[in-house]
Amino acid sequence: MKTHSPEDSGPHRKKIHSRGAAMKRLVALLLPTLLLTTTLAFASDWQTGKLTDTEKQEVPSGSTTTYNSDRNNDGSRNGTSHTTNETDTYQVFTIETPTKTYIVREKLNFPWSKPANITLGEEVKFTVSGNKMTILDDDQKQHKASIVKASVTQPQ
Repeated sequence: MKTHSPEDSGPHRKKIHSRGAAMKRLVALLLPTLLLTTTLAFASDWQTGKLTDTEKQEVPSGSTTTYNSDRNNDGSRNGTSHTTNETDTYQVFTIETPTKTYIVREKLNFPWSKPANITLGEEVKFTVSGNKMTILDDDQKQHKASIVKASVTQPQ
């Protein structure tokens, strides 16, 4: 038989629920405001450049060796090994602005990953933070890339 303590019911329990409900309402009001403010601040940092070159790169990243051994009928062992070379796949973009030229690469983590959908020779929006670039592609999707090289654009 279970006994109830005074804390299990009564006015104290209602206060806990009403505080919890008030906290949930506060979070529900503040969270959208915080997200909107962050989004607006981030949107104002977009730069525009022109995609002047793109290529796919396969970069060796190591190898994996698998060993297999079997025991024969006479008690001896047979062994085989299989080595697989591994590569990382990147899409490399050259983006030119009036003042700087960036060479960036987006890592394609899976064989079915698609790089940023950007039309060669067209304008592209991006932001730079340290050695990272976020590219906004033609489908309005954001893609993360690493800056491999940045140089001053030569006047023409």
